[in-house]
Amino acid sequence: MPEPLQQAGLALCYYFGLILIMRLAGKRLAGQTTTFDLLVLIALGVVLQTTVLMEGRANAAVFIVTVLGMHVVLARLCAKSRKVRRLVRGAPRPLIWNGQVSYEALDEEGLSYDELLAGLRKLGYAHPKAVRLATLEETGHISAVANDAANDAGGEGEAVRSVGRVRDRGDV
Repeated sequence: MPEPLQQAGLALCYYFGLILIMRLAGKRLAGQTTTFDLLVLIALGVVLQTTVLMEGRANAAVFIVTVLGMHVVLARLCAKSRKVRRLVRGAPRPLIWNGQVSYEALDEEGLSYDELLAGLRKLGYAHPKAVRLATLEETGHISAVANDAANDAGGEGEAVRSVGRVRDRGDV
């Protein structure tokens, strides 16, 4: 097999390996990242990259073009297909419903109660009882809807607040 083609195949393996790592790590790594989480992700990416990047500038160029090209293709697929987006990014997950925290959801998403409270404080809520619905979005950030009389009636005063990483629509 020609070297550039072999490098492109390895780059694709690298890209899908990163997606697998991100999915296994959960949404927290995408939106509620701590410094340690970021260091772990970078270290995993570097280790994975060193195992698949062959020597030479031409191979580096093939690697970069392949990974960027695959990223663009997958971002477009995610934008057009709900199934692909759910497979790659996951689905939104309610964390609070009518002021009640779902500890099961927190546990399954790898979030602590303190991290949930910190996310709510960033949105201007002092306590989970002040929230009708808080959701861990597929991007990893927390969004919330206030638990007040205007919102319970579905009035126009309904406010949805969101906190987390600002991501470009094409980010995967």
